[in-house]
Amino acid sequence: MDKKLKKSSSRNWSEIRSVLFQSLPDEVFSKENQKEWLTYHWNLVVGKEISGVSTIDKVTRGTLHVKVEGKEWVSVLEPLKIKIMQEINSRAGESLLNSIVFKPAA
Repeated sequence: MDKKLKKSSSRNWSEIRSVLFQSLPDEVFSKENQKEWLTYHWNLVVGKEISGVSTIDKVTRGTLHVKVEGKEWVSVLEPLKIKIMQEINSRAGESLLNSIVFKPAA
C-alpha cells in the first residue's frame, strides 16, 4: 500500500529547476540578458576551475564564443564542447547553442 501511495503522489512533482525556470519573468531571457544568463549557467556547468580561466565573450547565431586563459585550455576544453552545450541547452529548455568556440585571450 505504501508503494502505491508513494508512486501516485510523486507523479505530480516536477524538478525544481523546471519550476524555477517557469516562474521567472520573460524579460530575464531576453536577448539583452542572454549573455548574463549564459555566464551564470556557464559557471555552474563547467565548475570553479574552468570558470576561473574562461569568460563568455559573445553569442552570435547560436555560437557561444568563450575566451580562455592560454591556448593550452583550448585543447583541454574542445572534447567537452558537446557535453557543455547539451547541459546549457537543457537548462534553457530549448536549443540555445549549436556550437562553442574557444579562443585564447590576448
